[in-house]
Amino acid sequence: MRSEVQLMNNIKLETERLILRPFIENDFAQVHAYASKLENVSYMLWGPNDEDDTRNFIAETIQKAEANPRKHYDFAIILKESEQAIGGCGIYLNDEMNQGMLGWILNMNHWKRGYGKEVAAALLKFGFEELKLHRIWATCRIDNYGSYRVMEYNGMRREAHFVKARFGRVCDKKQWYDEYHYGILREEYLK
Repeated sequence: MRSEVQLMNNIKLETERLILRPFIENDFAQVHAYASKLENVSYMLWGPNDEDDTRNFIAETIQKAEANPRKHYDFAIILKESEQAIGGCGIYLNDEMNQGMLGWILNMNHWKRGYGKEVAAALLKFGFEELKLHRIWATCRIDNYGSYRVMEYNGMRREAHFVKARFGRVCDKKQWYDEYHYGILREEYLK
């Protein structure tokens, strides 16, 4: 009989075209293909990765999946038709484990195909139906049209526009930038 921790470590979420499953070491080449390109990670707080960064990221996701209680759920985004890893996503719980933050990245070769909408929908369903969260939220730079449209498509509302609230890389230099915050409550999702 498998323990609850083992069951939670082997989570696989499925959409029409995608499978979201835990990262494995063999994902390195496909993860590094998007994580190492500045243009692909231009909206991220991290990157671009060198090979050690990518290896460490994958190792950390595997290690965090063993935590009990588990607060980090990282998934490789796999195309069903090719079994190729085209991105990563996750839901990250607060200390009380009643709220979660979403995050995702797709290889830019797969942008503008609706995969982000499928990923966010699967994470919201998992967060509200399986983890029984009260609220789920996400953030993005205000010029990241693709991300905030994914959030809006999935019923999340813009809750805040923070002006010059985060300091980080914008293109190839560091500067202060504006950020949108989106959220949705469990009761709103269930309607």
